[in-house]
Amino acid sequence: MPRRYKRVLGSRPYAPYSKTDVDEALAALASGKLTQRQASAHYGIPRSTLKNKLKGKHYKAHGGQTVLSAEEENLVCEYTIAMSAFGFPLDTFDLRSFVKSDLDRRGCVVPQFRNNMPGKEWTVSPRPAR
Repeated sequence: MPRRYKRVLGSRPYAPYSKTDVDEALAALASGKLTQRQASAHYGIPRSTLKNKLKGKHYKAHGGQTVLSAEEENLVCEYTIAMSAFGFPLDTFDLRSFVKSDLDRRGCVVPQFRNNMPGKEWTVSPRPAR
């Protein structure tokens, strides 16, 4: 069973503002129409977030980062589809074994995997929280 994060009741949501609000606030800051404090108050975005965006510190997506790159994930998808087209559907152990053999063949070491073998939870897609 995969782990599911449950937000504590009463805590603030991760980002109560939209990407368009951030873009508008950054544009207003760049043009000199608003100061950081004014933009923070006007758009409801924390000033520290605006400062980090201006410095380029927030470049990754929020939440946990993926272990495999998008290219590696596409390879896994293509392999799975090809095997099922040949009449050999993969179970979770087969999929994990393929990822391990691919990583070992390329000489990559993923510290999140034990002996380069993904865990059982890695194959399970997360369900949205209720």
